[in-house]
Amino acid sequence: MLKQSGGAVNAHLFLFLFRNQFQLATDDAIYSDGDRYLPAIAVADHLKNFLPSVKRVLMLGSGIGSMVSVFHSKGYDPHFTLVEKDKVVLQWAMELFEMKQYIDIEPVCNDALAYMEQSTGKFDLVFIDVFHSRVVPDFVTSERFLELCKYSLMPGGHLAINYIINYKPDWDDVKQLFTRMFPDHEEIDLGMNRILIV
Repeated sequence: MLKQSGGAVNAHLFLFLFRNQFQLATDDAIYSDGDRYLPAIAVADHLKNFLPSVKRVLMLGSGIGSMVSVFHSKGYDPHFTLVEKDKVVLQWAMELFEMKQYIDIEPVCNDALAYMEQSTGKFDLVFIDVFHSRVVPDFVTSERFLELCKYSLMPGGHLAINYIINYKPDWDDVKQLFTRMFPDHEEIDLGMNRILIV
């Protein structure tokens, strides 16, 4: 373990170096796993033909920036805006980016919904990876929030969300909303995790 902290957002945070990758964990979840983070890999692999044209990426729920690491491992270096509610997590991420000399990173310490309500930025890719422990907060799968994310996309842009299924009826509701809002979305099955890509 490299670091340990806690605060108002996460009572216990741990930063590990495991098999040459930085991991961010709480008592019951791993939030980041360097360029081995499966949800980020799944999104990047699914959009591999689109990646060369990606110039601006918005990460809502950044962890310590596994999506940044995944993009770099594939040879891409777009501008990243990282929105993270926990200031300790964001600080650790920026320290790691500085160490790795990743420079085109804009950190934003804010709640994802509050950020989207005031943002006027446009992005080629929006990746929603917001959790409290192993639970996706209700606002993430609200029509209002998803509409805000949709309107932040550049023409031809993509939206991806990482969802953990804890209770199947909730997942069924999410899928129904997504199907109504984004009829052409695709789903990637990662076990408990599902990635929805528009």
